[in-house]
Amino acid sequence: MPLSKDHKDATRAKILAAAGKLFRERGFEGVAIDQIMSAAGLTRGGFYAHFKSKADLFAKVLAVEPSFTRMLAERQGHTRADALNGALDVLASYLDPEHLDYVTATCPMVSMARDVDHAGPEGRTALTKVVADLTALLKNGMTDSRAERLDARALSVLALCVGGATIARTAATPQLAAKVLNACEAEAQRLLTG
Repeated sequence: MPLSKDHKDATRAKILAAAGKLFRERGFEGVAIDQIMSAAGLTRGGFYAHFKSKADLFAKVLAVEPSFTRMLAERQGHTRADALNGALDVLASYLDPEHLDYVTATCPMVSMARDVDHAGPEGRTALTKVVADLTALLKNGMTDSRAERLDARALSVLALCVGGATIARTAATPQLAAKVLNACEAEAQRLLTG
């Protein structure tokens, strides 16, 4: 008797969750398919029913785990002002020194971006889509008469957030981490509000 769609979906979700955790902890090269499947409580034989390769899995993890995207999408509201206020709230939370451990654990752009090249074209394609989705959401709350300026500002905000969190997570002291995050938040707010 074939497995139900719900069972297949649940199995796939278990693999994605286990892979996301391991990729964040050990990097793309530091994890084998057997380790991922073992962490998911499954055997290697089931892997290829869900994914073509480890690179395909990595790309899928990037696509399903962007908490930054999810947070922004949930705060869009119905007007440009709603989108701007939502983005400002999300940035404040994302760049809050108190939330750094959470951001590091949940945002694949902070914890996994360094491994995108190892995953090949699948990884680059997935990261490109995440960047496009994030910049589109950020632009919803911004105003500017020139589209290229909106793109540049949204990309700059994204770079400040991800770059700031990445630098802060490796800072030698909590004080330096907080200083980096606060500086990035101030500049990101300025860019968002124009």
